[in-house]
Amino acid sequence: MQESRIDLPGPFRYTDSMIEYIEIVCRWIFGLQMFFWGLNGFFHWVKIPPSDPKIDAFVNACLETRFIMPTVKLMEIIGGAVLLLNFAVPATLVVFAPLIFVISGLHILHNPKPWGVLVTTTLPYLLLVFFHNTSLLRLVH
Repeated sequence: MQESRIDLPGPFRYTDSMIEYIEIVCRWIFGLQMFFWGLNGFFHWVKIPPSDPKIDAFVNACLETRFIMPTVKLMEIIGGAVLLLNFAVPATLVVFAPLIFVISGLHILHNPKPWGVLVTTTLPYLLLVFFHNTSLLRLVH
């Protein structure tokens, strides 16, 4: 199989194999995070640091329902495992879309320093959406 090359100026040249490696790294970073934090929701290995009172109130309200947070954590475990196994990645990205929207929105609006969450969670997710955009478009057409 011949590598295709996109001609960009200078140091911005890249090949399909480089993009494939970037996709694998993003998928593993995002998948491991979702899998770990989903399991952490049940086993409480790592204590989540306190954040803005509005975010804490939202999380506590979700915990008090005894339905929303376990459902979210189960979605994170299953979706993270599916991403790590490289199975049905576009469908998994669709399932994660509302979750990433809420996480990113809460941190952008209520966290004075949202960059940690945005760079480690939202950025790999958005890159995966970009890399799988043709497959995602097939889901809606």
